[in-house]
Amino acid sequence: MKTFKFLLIAFVLTLTCIKTHAQTTLGKYSVNAGFGVGTYGFEGSGGLPLTASVERTFASNISAGVHLMYVQTKYDSDIRYSNMVLGLRGSYHFNELFKIENPKIDLYGGAGLLYRHYKVKYTGDDEFYGISSSDGEVGVDLHVGGRYMFTNHVGAHAELGYGVSPVQLGVAFKF
Repeated sequence: MKTFKFLLIAFVLTLTCIKTHAQTTLGKYSVNAGFGVGTYGFEGSGGLPLTASVERTFASNISAGVHLMYVQTKYDSDIRYSNMVLGLRGSYHFNELFKIENPKIDLYGGAGLLYRHYKVKYTGDDEFYGISSSDGEVGVDLHVGGRYMFTNHVGAHAELGYGVSPVQLGVAFKF
């Protein structure tokens, strides 16, 4: 839990720095927030994954930023499992390449570096009560997705990728 709290604080501080930086630069920012459909992890762990990402546009087709994903569930009624992913990512935006002129559509794909933290805790009522194990690993993030903006600042997003969930859906914001 200490690792999760530390990474959550780091993520919030990163968002604060990005927001502060956004007020002093001309770059556009994209924020995706939502949930995952399906999970990767401990025996197909289930649960409802929560996802968030923030990216800044550095060139007309290139953006980079951070993302955070989290899921917690019970498995076999006595085992609680959590999977948290924190990462850095970069994206290439395909609109110019595919000659998409509609400014409401944003198709992108990219890669990044992620840290995945797993935790498994036994919650049964026998002599093994409270035994837990956790581990972490560094990996590669691959993602492809799209946004459809209903207004200049609010829209929806869908993304396929490798984090805690193969499919992510939710709201998108641009500012």
